[in-house]
Amino acid sequence: MISLSTLVLIGVWLVNFSLLIFILSNKHKLRQWPIFVMVLLLVLWQSTELANVLWLLDSPYLIWSVRAGLLPVLYLAPAFIWLVYLLFDKWSHFKFWQKLFWWLPAILMSPFVFSDFNLKNITTTDTQVNYSPGGLYFYFAIYFVSLMSWGLVVLIKNRKKAGAIVQRQIDYIFIATALTTIAAVSFNVILPILGEYSYYFLGVNSAVIFSFIVTYALFKYRFIDFKISIYRVLIDLARLFVTGFIFYLFTLTLNYLVKIDLTAKNNFLIFLLFVGLTAPLVFRLVSKLVVSFLLDPSRDIARSEDKIAEILRSSRDMNVLFANLVKEIGRVIDFSEIFIYLAKKDNPKVFYQVFPVGERLLNWDSSELLKHLSAVKELINTAEINYFKTDVQLSQELQAKQVDVALPIFYNQQLLGVLLLDNDRELLSIQQINFLHRVNQYLDIAVGSLLLYQQAMAKKA
Repeated sequence: MISLSTLVLIGVWLVNFSLLIFILSNKHKLRQWPIFVMVLLLVLWQSTELANVLWLLDSPYLIWSVRAGLLPVLYLAPAFIWLVYLLFDKWSHFKFWQKLFWWLPAILMSPFVFSDFNLKNITTTDTQVNYSPGGLYFYFAIYFVSLMSWGLVVLIKNRKKAGAIVQRQIDYIFIATALTTIAAVSFNVILPILGEYSYYFLGVNSAVIFSFIVTYALFKYRFIDFKISIYRVLIDLARLFVTGFIFYLFTLTLNYLVKIDLTAKNNFLIFLLFVGLTAPLVFRLVSKLVVSFLLDPSRDIARSEDKIAEILRSSRDMNVLFANLVKEIGRVIDFSEIFIYLAKKDNPKVFYQVFPVGERLLNWDSSELLKHLSAVKELINTAEINYFKTDVQLSQELQAKQVDVALPIFYNQQLLGVLLLDNDRELLSIQQINFLHRVNQYLDIAVGSLLLYQQAMAKKA
């Protein structure tokens, strides 16, 4: 019979193996190979652990397999250093001997892995392998902790100089490191001190937290809003709990007050049918009740979208429209400034500032921003332009104008205007970007229609 510790190990192995496939299938991503090497090393280590428990417990080769388990772990720390310096594009600046410096201790310790310097002897139970570590463990621990600590120091020192997306990736790395460390210390240090040794396997396998979160962070350039996500989880849990509690009380009522025996087959089938028919209605009613008592940021975003759609449909004054629009955007995005430019009627290549009213102009011939918006016809996020290094001239112009997001305003395939947002370099979440996309769709139609309306009124006048 497979024990809980073996099941956990199998689950962790499957997660990391899936991450390997995901990394390989997402080619042309930045910093792909360091995280691939790290996850591969974890898979190799966990493969030896699985082999020990499932097939080699009674084998004379067990001690060699257990010793081999340290070999991939030796190289995890230098692989992390490789990843850290690649985040800031500094790894290529190192000479070969400098890169070798990080890997050299692991290379020198590798021949001693299959000796008593690694582990001296082992003892086995039905589902567990215990061993006495040798002297190599002490030096390995110093090497591993030193390199991991130095990598975190480098991340801290360079975070402010990095782009917004890399800053968020660094935040995720710290979150992953903190969660993994807390789990490892809790199950491998604190609980054993308190006399509980049954859950050691959870601490050892907590490395999956690090590999999963870091892989997510490095292969994403748009991130969810944690606050919104946590609220959604809490709301969904509250909905399920209240709905389940209602049916639990209903069951008690049938059993003890109405005296209906639900263990009888016919009664049970009728009860199941009743639950199937009423559960969706009860869940909807409970949802309305729960949402009325709990905050729901996603609902606030939807409300702002509806409000903006209403503003853009009903406004007949351009200044009022822009003022109300900016006010609603401010409910979702904590921006510093917003500027709106429209093309001149007599000279469509010159865009003048209409909100707030000013003297600044954007000229098509000298603006990479206008040309890019006209070509791509969608929102521009400066953080993503900088991260992927797709257009150096455009990036320089956006930074010079302190533009974090630019929304084009189109009508009949013609660029009528542009909305520029200064967000103090704060990275927008997926929810905020989706919100701006929808605002952009409303804005295209509303501004074009309003300009045509004003032109028609001017002709009548």
